[in-house]
Amino acid sequence: MIGTIARKELTELMRDGRFRWSSAIMVLLLLAALLTGWQRFVAYNEMQEHAQEGQNEQFATQGQKHPHAGAHFGVWALKKAGALSFFDSGVANYTGNLVWIVAHNQNAAIARPADDLSAVTRFGELDGATILRLLMPLLVIFLGFTSLAGERERGTLRQLLAMGVSPASILWGKALGITLAVLLVVAPCVLLGVAALAVAGAPDSIDAFGARVGVMAILYVVYALTVLFLTLGISARAPTARSALIALVGFWIFTAFLMPKAAVEISRTVYPSPSVGEFMTTLLTDKVQGLDGNSPKERLEDWKRDVFRKYGVSRIADLPVGWIGLLLQELEDLDTEVFDHHYGQLRATYREQRRLQDMLGIIDPVLPLTSVSTGLAGTDLLHHDRFTIAAEHHRRLMVRRVNDYLAETAVADNRVEENVRQARFVAPVGFFKTIPAFSYRPPTFTEVIAEYKWNLLILGVWLSAAIWLAVYSVRRMEPGTR
Repeated sequence: MIGTIARKELTELMRDGRFRWSSAIMVLLLLAALLTGWQRFVAYNEMQEHAQEGQNEQFATQGQKHPHAGAHFGVWALKKAGALSFFDSGVANYTGNLVWIVAHNQNAAIARPADDLSAVTRFGELDGATILRLLMPLLVIFLGFTSLAGERERGTLRQLLAMGVSPASILWGKALGITLAVLLVVAPCVLLGVAALAVAGAPDSIDAFGARVGVMAILYVVYALTVLFLTLGISARAPTARSALIALVGFWIFTAFLMPKAAVEISRTVYPSPSVGEFMTTLLTDKVQGLDGNSPKERLEDWKRDVFRKYGVSRIADLPVGWIGLLLQELEDLDTEVFDHHYGQLRATYREQRRLQDMLGIIDPVLPLTSVSTGLAGTDLLHHDRFTIAAEHHRRLMVRRVNDYLAETAVADNRVEENVRQARFVAPVGFFKTIPAFSYRPPTFTEVIAEYKWNLLILGVWLSAAIWLAVYSVRRMEPGTR
């Protein structure tokens, strides 16, 4: 009986002109989004790979110069494209793709694609994930709002029940029919996108590509089923199909537009984050005054006495190691304390904001779905933080290699000048090749799942609650008077 009802529901939907038109629009939008996303993904991957190789080569072949001058020359670090960024762009357009690695400064990422977009474009990115999150539930609502309320208005629901068809069979049959209709629209587009990505060679360069695609597909199926069973439950309880449509469209507007914006504002209120100007002002102030009120100048004097005591000398000229290397590394260590404090606090604030938004998913399934989707796509803050932290670690490695080399070899400069700018030491050709090239490992599939495990639980709770509502409503629905 469930199969019979499902075939009948699917046949009626396929004959319905509204389904054909809405499906055609959604297919065109989804294909366009996947195509443009795939083109951007392939072009950016190729550009990033060649540009990073060029940057690494340029840094390694600087030639003869003072090592510290080479550290000031610096190198650009380019962020890799997310694993499935062609499907879900996430926050990648707003967080920046480039970090300049240079001595003395920990720089934020720049080159944000959103800066070059119009205000209309920034309102919403046209990618596959956005279309599925916004338009797929609307398609499900349009297909299902009359499923039970319409049957009751036409009088056919009473006939079905009088024939001995159980309410459960009606519910599952209609759910199966609508699910098949939605899959006929969405599945071919998604499979085409995955095939295009496979042709581009992504599976060979992305951690757990198949697992990411599989979990991503399950997530959106769970989301679609949640909306479907909510639609059937409300359709069973609503007095008319029109009232069911009004309630469901209101729910869609709330979850797709109102609540995501409200969640951002709530998280900012609970966990306020500084503006760029405030952040940089506080950071620079602490670099000059010290985090604990003990100025770097005073700490340097104490450190200098410790160095003299360690080597048993009273003058820089008598040190058996290069003074410039020791001094520059100590200055770097003092700055590192400030950088770790302020950037660590900023990352923690953004992390708490995101987690609060995810917990608000209890009243909006779009919120946890978005976080997991961007995490699997590699376009969330977790991936961006991993990139910026790796860039900072490389910067510290580069500076330490330079300073250690100066401490070991620039002893003669102790008797010439204490100022690094006037020091005469020159590194030999090939020195900068001894510093490893920049590279980093994005979070693995396992790390992403561990980070978003509560989001997965919330989505599971939503699906369970929606099924319970549908079953409960169908059991108590009135067959009508006709």
